[in-house]
Amino acid sequence: MEVNLGETQIVELQSPYSAEQIQGMAVGKRIDAFGQVAKLLQRPKPEDIEIVTIQKQYESFWAVSATAHYIYERKRVYHVDVPAMEVQSVVLQDREYPVTINRTRGIDIDTVEHCDETLHRDLTLDGKSGEVADFKRYLTAVQLMMPDLATLQRGGADVIAPDVRSSFVVRHVIPMLMKTYQADKVIKEAIDIESIILCFHAIYAVEYSWAAKQKRQTLIFDAVTGGNKPAGNETRTRSAKVLTNDTLFDIGSDAIGTFLPGANVSIQLGRLAPRNAVSMP
Repeated sequence: MEVNLGETQIVELQSPYSAEQIQGMAVGKRIDAFGQVAKLLQRPKPEDIEIVTIQKQYESFWAVSATAHYIYERKRVYHVDVPAMEVQSVVLQDREYPVTINRTRGIDIDTVEHCDETLHRDLTLDGKSGEVADFKRYLTAVQLMMPDLATLQRGGADVIAPDVRSSFVVRHVIPMLMKTYQADKVIKEAIDIESIILCFHAIYAVEYSWAAKQKRQTLIFDAVTGGNKPAGNETRTRSAKVLTNDTLFDIGSDAIGTFLPGANVSIQLGRLAPRNAVSMP
């Protein structure tokens, strides 16, 4: 098995919603922030609730594109029906085939099948949990290529550290492209990991205070989709230090060898721009 590793990229997805628009949305959600029960029973007034902080953060997901290519040959006997009882043999390309009975009356032709199969997978995984999730809507945004995570932290934004590294992504996608097949001769058996892209998108954590009830609540506003949700109890760890590209993109020959023994791994050095991507000035 040959495994080719292609481009790696860190990109920032450009936000359709500005910080000012997010703030406007946040103001409109002051009462909704504390839930429907409080809204219906306690009936807070908008002026009872104030916005304490608005913090820009970056969440991440991985986008991987991979293709498997299998070229092989296998021997196979084709049985061609010859129902006419008077036919005792058939000459095909100067070779005579006697009519036999193999379930049905006919001739058996020895052949070599030349097979060529291509499998493709586009996959997106959550940067924190590593679970497969649908981020197709995010990938329609313009992508700004980043040299490293430090660039995202400019301006005071928090980068929520991805727990998943590229090796995990590759280990997830390769089994999807491997297949079992019968072959007498393997000509090519290769998986091309064409791109592994770490995508960051902006969110805004808005903290509300309802002083009269001594309550606080945080809503997360998505600057790409415009949606919002309660912050919940999930761990949101900001990067205490900037993760290096070598740490994030830790996949290599040795790493693949641990889960795909005997693989012939080659590294493609080219870095190709993903669709809709623009270079950072």
